[in-house]
Amino acid sequence: MDPELRDLLIFYGYRALWAIGVAIAAFILARLVRRGTVRLLERRRAHSNAVVLLGNVGQLASLTIGALIILAIFTGPNFGAILTSFSILGLVIGLSLQDILKNFFAGVWILVERPFRIGDTIQVDVHTGAVEQIAFRTTMLRTPDGRQVVLPNNTLMTMPVVNHTAYPVRRGEVWVVLSDDATPADVVGTVRAALADVSVIAPDPVPRVELRGVDQGHTRFLVTFWAPDRDQAIPEAIAALRARLPKAEVHGA
Repeated sequence: MDPELRDLLIFYGYRALWAIGVAIAAFILARLVRRGTVRLLERRRAHSNAVVLLGNVGQLASLTIGALIILAIFTGPNFGAILTSFSILGLVIGLSLQDILKNFFAGVWILVERPFRIGDTIQVDVHTGAVEQIAFRTTMLRTPDGRQVVLPNNTLMTMPVVNHTAYPVRRGEVWVVLSDDATPADVVGTVRAALADVSVIAPDPVPRVELRGVDQGHTRFLVTFWAPDRDQAIPEAIAALRARLPKAEVHGA
């Protein structure tokens, strides 16, 4: 073997080994930094989105430092060469990983703007579920039937997102159908008394009872109320109304 070629292989071989070692160490350090940051912020009861964001930023910073060290191994201590190499590498990565970078910046936007947070129930297109994890590239939802949905963050930034738990209470609706001889004033009093016994229904705003029409000898009333957990409140409201109005037809809206 040519001596110059052998020396060149040895020169870059040692550096390649060092680079591999640094890469492994950087990945391990990045995971440790992320876990440590998350634990520290959770102990201080920081906002869940801030915990995720700062944990991911710490992880990214560790990986970036590792990448700079690897470039320095091959280019030497010349800062200009390192910066140029890093810029070229960033350009190549940016062109080849456009979709991943879109999701990355969308993830940062979600964590900063906080349109929803971990634990919220959101709806995106046909998917509805509780937010379990917000990562840099994806957001994971747990559906009511126990499935996991992984959505690209860019989708969440470009599509309408309905946050079902953004406010402390949500409106519930129930229909009450009675014979046409029912007196509206009596119905209103009976309905409000029945709903007052349902602990999950908020007393304020006061439940409303609206006369919505008479059809074939039956009077229809729409009952609206507010509750922190509408899915629990509606069945309990129906049961309470049926107990107070046994002759009425009561069902969800």
